[in-house]
Amino acid sequence: MIEFDRVTTRGGDHGESSLFNGERRRKDDLLFQALGDVDEASVCVGVARAHAAQGRAHQELFQTQQILFKVGAEIATPSGDQLYRQIKHVEQADIESLERMQKMWMAETDIASGFVTPGDSRLGAFIDQARTVVRRAERTVVACIRDRGMTNLVVAQNYLNRLSDYLFVLARAADQGRIETVTF
Repeated sequence: MIEFDRVTTRGGDHGESSLFNGERRRKDDLLFQALGDVDEASVCVGVARAHAAQGRAHQELFQTQQILFKVGAEIATPSGDQLYRQIKHVEQADIESLERMQKMWMAETDIASGFVTPGDSRLGAFIDQARTVVRRAERTVVACIRDRGMTNLVVAQNYLNRLSDYLFVLARAADQGRIETVTF
């Protein structure tokens, strides 16, 4: 059983929180906005994953959550800190893997050329929701890059950009019944 004080530290009661290296910042700092958006994206991907039966889509969604943890670690760790070298980083190989997954789904899914109204399936709607949160996370990461000079996040931003494309295609596959779902 985890102790209460390990969960409720009261360290944020004055509107501050800590980065991974212990550096304290205001909770409304842009970095915490980016971290919150990435965390919310991971949760939304998790909700979609919970509705997908075990299989390819379920595994791919889990894999994207693992990469989102890397995105969060890069945001939460100042690049000049020695801890930054110790964390796992988003790599070009992560982007290439995501692109391969997207191409596989595109090969078996009809993609309309016009706008899509989400909601043709429950799973597709959850995936589309994750897609929109990923897009918000990307915008916040772009602000970190441009406003804070955090160019170390460029590969992570590229991953988020590709992830939203992948999720768009995956949602269409779900809407077309190409992904088995879990019934509750």
